[in-house]
Amino acid sequence: MKSEDLLANATRLGPVHLRVIDTPAALPLWRDVVGLAVLANDGGTADLGVDGKSLIVLHTGATTALPPKSRGLFHVAVHVTTRKELARVAARLRASGVRHGAQDHLVSESLYVSDLSGNGIEVCFDTPDRFASSAVTADGSVALVARDGTTHSGLEPLDLDRLLLELDSADGVGAPLAADAFIGHIHMRARSPETLMAFYLGVLGFKPHIQSRSFGLFDCGTDERRHMVAFNIWAGAELKEPLPGSAGLEHFTVVLPSQEDMAAVAQRLRHANIPARQAERALDVFDPEGNRLRMVAAGTDWPSVR
Repeated sequence: MKSEDLLANATRLGPVHLRVIDTPAALPLWRDVVGLAVLANDGGTADLGVDGKSLIVLHTGATTALPPKSRGLFHVAVHVTTRKELARVAARLRASGVRHGAQDHLVSESLYVSDLSGNGIEVCFDTPDRFASSAVTADGSVALVARDGTTHSGLEPLDLDRLLLELDSADGVGAPLAADAFIGHIHMRARSPETLMAFYLGVLGFKPHIQSRSFGLFDCGTDERRHMVAFNIWAGAELKEPLPGSAGLEHFTVVLPSQEDMAAVAQRLRHANIPARQAERALDVFDPEGNRLRMVAAGTDWPSVR
């Protein structure tokens, strides 16, 4: 692909819209545990974020929770910029009694939880300074090498007790997420990741990162953030189609630097004969597996709902 057909490094992810069974019932986890502020709430739709910036929009309307191992949303990742912020979330998770997980990916440290509708949530702190290189082993797995020379799978458990040492008695564990939290990536289960990559790389203009059927992960992004949109095939033969009316991804937002970037993407979609709807300063398109994404230009007052 020619350089002019690639998305600019300033491309980022914007609000992620999720279907839930009951928005009021979903709010305690998203607000009190994850730490997002409620920016707007009419009972059926809740706009959640930090410092007035929308990150997650919940839409009531699902009739059933997203079943495990369903194609579609795996998790949406809210990234924080300090380890202390991650520790605050860990403390709230532990106090809540909600089932959760924690992993050390070497390139990041992550906490995992699902809302009442089965939507997966990751809270992530990037740690790129620990990473030196990666290699594919003889059995097809990926080995990560740390700067100290140690080898990691990237799937080791995160030591939560050690993480919580970041906090002291003066830290406000109940404080909402800091204003610099952001949507760092979105991760989905897929049936045909190669077909999806042909769309995200060859048409939209993302750059490839991990492209490994043996590892079961395909992702893409920009030089600035390489892991932005990811797909896995870890469910294997147990992958299910989502039930009608199930919770999950309504759509996610890709924020482009300018209207010129928007026009270039629209032109590539036309050349590929991929239908898209352009209205209200937004470009709506479905990927080959039906995941909906909305592309907008930075600085525009794009529609925040639906």
